Amino acid sequence: MSPVETSIAAIADKIRRSDGLTAAGLVDLLGSTSYPLIILVLSVLNMLPGPPGYGGTLAITIISVTATTLLGRPLGLGGWIGERVLPPRLLDRMMAQMQWFARLVAKVSRPRLAMLTGARTELPTAIFILLVSVPMVLPIPFINAVPNTGIAVICVSRINRDGLGVLLGGFIALLGLAIAVAVAWGAAMLATSMIG
Repeated sequence: MSPVETSIAAIADKIRRSDGLTAAGLVDLLGSTSYPLIILVLSVLNMLPGPPGYGGTLAITIISVTATTLLGRPLGLGGWIGERVLPPRLLDRMMAQMQWFARLVAKVSRPRLAMLTGARTELPTAIFILLVSVPMVLPIPFINAVPNTGIAVICVSRINRDGLGVLLGGFIALLGLAIAVAVAWGAAMLATSMIG
């Protein structure tokens, strides 16, 4: 198995043995793993449809985890975000999606362009993920899938030391960001015209 497939199998086992897992519990459970793997789990969760406020909660979680990592502080979520219980069926779907995604990427991903996955790239990668995640907080349906796909590709590629995959993931995330901004702008213009 590839490095990311091995990591995801270990995470799946931990999640299956957890009961009533909250957002804070998920971050605590993943706390001993690497930053890319934590963000991979959260981004795949955010690709799945959920109840109102679900996407924004996960976007805030990604932002919080990234900001905490950038500040060099221990990972942890408090308040109403951390207390949100993640539905077991949703977690099962997430793990199935992650394992499928990892198998798919592992077929084409291999170590290359190592300078894009080394320690020096951790800071700019985290800043990029932080910026891409901000628009996903907006309560607008269907704007999270594409940027989260890009973030997931970045994370899988970093775990597999695939610099070309990191570039591809960055392009997908930027495309998703552009779509999100365009949708938000269009919604704002529509609201303004209706008020006017």
